[in-house]
Amino acid sequence: MKQRIPLAILMVALTLVCCLVGPLPRLAFLLLCGLAATWETWTILSRGHSAYVLILLGFVLCCGILSLVGMNLMGYMVVFFLAVHLILIRGVLTYREGAGREALMALTALVYPASLFGALLYISQLERWLWPFAVGQLTAWICDSAALIVGKKWGKRPLPTPVSPHKTVEGCVAGAVAALPTGLLCWALFRDDCPLSLGAWMLICLLCSSWGQLGDLGASLVKRAVGAKDFSNLLGPHGGIMDKFDSMVFSIPLAYLCLRIMGVM
Repeated sequence: MKQRIPLAILMVALTLVCCLVGPLPRLAFLLLCGLAATWETWTILSRGHSAYVLILLGFVLCCGILSLVGMNLMGYMVVFFLAVHLILIRGVLTYREGAGREALMALTALVYPASLFGALLYISQLERWLWPFAVGQLTAWICDSAALIVGKKWGKRPLPTPVSPHKTVEGCVAGAVAALPTGLLCWALFRDDCPLSLGAWMLICLLCSSWGQLGDLGASLVKRAVGAKDFSNLLGPHGGIMDKFDSMVFSIPLAYLCLRIMGVM
């Protein structure tokens, strides 16, 4: 734990600096994280390398380039469907007995995490990018910290799933509740520009904290399915890039969708 805290503080500081300095550093930082997380996921899924990973990395890179020039939803969908077709075409043309599974794994990695990082790249270049990022990142960090602390000290009832045996019901509830002050903070910071009420911000943060925990469990599901402890050892005791983004790739897009539905994005 003592080794993890300094590195965690350094990573949080680096993330904040890259995100706040300007749109280009923000895009570059998220693009590098997206490429690394996609590579990590493909590596633990396939236990090897093939041309499929080039398609996956190419998709993330295209999302980054299109975001830089003003990607819209249509552009995102075109790139996504192009990647799907390239994976299927390669799978059909190179098929051999027992090799179809690799194409299915490539489709899995395209959906998770490549497409989610593509969404982060898109959101990061919007005029009001800070709103969904503030909600998504803060709720993910606060929720994870509260769930870990409460779960270790007072957690008695494990979640009804063996995917993450160390998580408890008490920890998950505490994580969701602890994210509610983020709503108060966002309301105080953005109320001059954003017409949402305090109650609306609280609701969005509650949804994002719960959805972020689902993202954490989803990452555990992938690792458990392939027998891996972490996505990689790139960050030492913290695991890989995907281990740090597993909640945020769910909570930030959900925050954007909520704000879009409420008509403020």
